[in-house]
Amino acid sequence: MITQIYQLFFQELVRYVTNMTCDKSAAEDIVQETFLRALEHAETLNVMDKHQCRAWLYKTARNLFIDKVRREAACPETEEKTETRDDLSRIEVRQLCEKLPEEERILFIKRYFEGFDSTQLSAMYHIPSSTVRSRLASARRKLRLNYPELENKK
Repeated sequence: MITQIYQLFFQELVRYVTNMTCDKSAAEDIVQETFLRALEHAETLNVMDKHQCRAWLYKTARNLFIDKVRREAACPETEEKTETRDDLSRIEVRQLCEKLPEEERILFIKRYFEGFDSTQLSAMYHIPSSTVRSRLASARRKLRLNYPELENKK
């Protein structure tokens, strides 16, 4: 039943929510959340006819939109965050990490972007802490050797 209502109403709901949000990407997120809720309430929707399901989807999408607006009103600073030089540096370093070997890249990202320490990474990947530290040092060395401009961005 969910597959059928998805095929019938997905595009229609996206247009409806896009008219409310004026942002197709945000609308698609809300519609996706609407169908996740539909999955959670599949037993209820299975006993409804097509028109009742459509009404349920529209009401759920509208309520999710209202909740989103309320959350944004309560925390306006999250919506208006501007990029700083540090944000751009993090993006650049993350892009540079793509050239590292996979085991070093994963550890580097987990350590320096996600905040795990070598002990946690050791437990997570079942390798000795000394190996974690060695791979992190190797990753840092490769980044410095291959991209000396990183030293100048401090």
